[in-house]
Amino acid sequence: MTFRQNISRFVIGDISLRSLPDIALQALEQNLDSPSLRMLAGLSDNENDLVIERYFIGTLKELSIELPDERQAAIEFGVAIAEEIFEGKQNVFEGVQNIKRKAIDTYPFFEETKNYCYDSISFEKVYGLFDTIDDLRNAGSMQWQSDKTNQELENELTKDLFVELSVWIKLMQNGS
Repeated sequence: MTFRQNISRFVIGDISLRSLPDIALQALEQNLDSPSLRMLAGLSDNENDLVIERYFIGTLKELSIELPDERQAAIEFGVAIAEEIFEGKQNVFEGVQNIKRKAIDTYPFFEETKNYCYDSISFEKVYGLFDTIDDLRNAGSMQWQSDKTNQELENELTKDLFVELSVWIKLMQNGS
C-alpha cells in the first residue's frame, strides 16, 4: 500500500499510532523523503505517543499531504484493498468482504443511500453481487437454479463481481 493509503488506514482506525514508524519506513522505501519522515521511521513502536504524533504531523506538513477525512479515508482504503485483489494478493470474495468490513463499514455510507445500498459511492452493484454470493454460500444443499449447480452459479457471480469491482475502482480513482 502507498503511504497515503496507509494514512487512510490510520484515519479510520485500522492501524494504530504505534504503526506509524513502520509505515514511515515503507514510505522511505517508496522514495518519499523528508526530515520528519526519516525521524518517524527511526522511532521504535514503544516510543511516546506524543513524539510519534509530532513527527507524523511534521511529515504531513513537509510532504504537503492533507489528512483525509473519515469518508475519504474509507474510500481510499477500500481502493487499496481492491488493488490488492487485482494484484492477486486477495481473492475476490474475501477481498470485497475486507473492503466492506474494514473500509466501507467504518463510515456511515449506508445513511447516504439514495436508491440502493452504498449507491452514494457507486458500490451498490459490487455489494449486491457480494451479498448474493454470500447468500449462495449459505444456502446449504438447496439448489438455486435447476440448470446450474450452486458452484457454477457462484463462479459466474464471482466473475461478475470482479468486473464490477474494476468499474468501481476506476470510478473512485477518477474521483466520481
